[in-house]
Amino acid sequence: MLKTNITYLIEKEAFSHSYQYIYQVDGLQEVGAEFLFRAYDENPETIFYQAKEDQLLFDLDTKSIYKALSSYLLCGQSLKINQLFFNIYPSTILHNRFPCFIESILKYCKSSPNSIVLEIIESEKCDNFILLKERVSYLKEQGFQVAIDDVGKGWSSLSMIIELEPDYIKLDRYFSEDLSQSPQKQKMIKMLLNYFSNTKTKVILEGIEKNKDLNTANMLGIQLCQGYLLNRPQPLIPIK
Repeated sequence: MLKTNITYLIEKEAFSHSYQYIYQVDGLQEVGAEFLFRAYDENPETIFYQAKEDQLLFDLDTKSIYKALSSYLLCGQSLKINQLFFNIYPSTILHNRFPCFIESILKYCKSSPNSIVLEIIESEKCDNFILLKERVSYLKEQGFQVAIDDVGKGWSSLSMIIELEPDYIKLDRYFSEDLSQSPQKQKMIKMLLNYFSNTKTKVILEGIEKNKDLNTANMLGIQLCQGYLLNRPQPLIPIK
């Protein structure tokens, strides 16, 4: 994609979103949903990578969050979700305009933002962890919740998880794939659950596609899960 395409994408908001539910493993009750960027039938990671190359990542990332939130609110009573999960890049949080963006979200919501969960994407390495920690503390003070996405895949370390004290961590789909047949994956998940049992952090297992892996996740004590077995992404269509 060319820079002019990314600029057009941002200026015209030529993108949309789907949403995929997150479930409580025991009883499969809906507890929230993740909002997923969609445009040009292309891989979203490709588009955001190009936006980063064109130094437009902050603009696209914040515009995406704002549009997803506004589209959801325009759905009114036809769509009620308890926890709204929005992906966000570390560099967006570090950007000097980020506090102004958060202020605009607070004004738009006109209520406590504790239903909003910002998922920090791991595909982008953080260049200033001290500032990231300060900004995460700021978000929590404002009432937002924070998640770390794709744990086990990207740049994060256990020290980052400890320092940021997220409300949620989302285990990468690597852990759910053939989980029922992998004692090693089961052992690692048990270790993580044992640590988080003494914290407020909740663990979400992504990428559930088989019943036997869901049953294993339940047996291990995973509280929350997400995946095609339970629900495929659905278009977010606001009421005009």
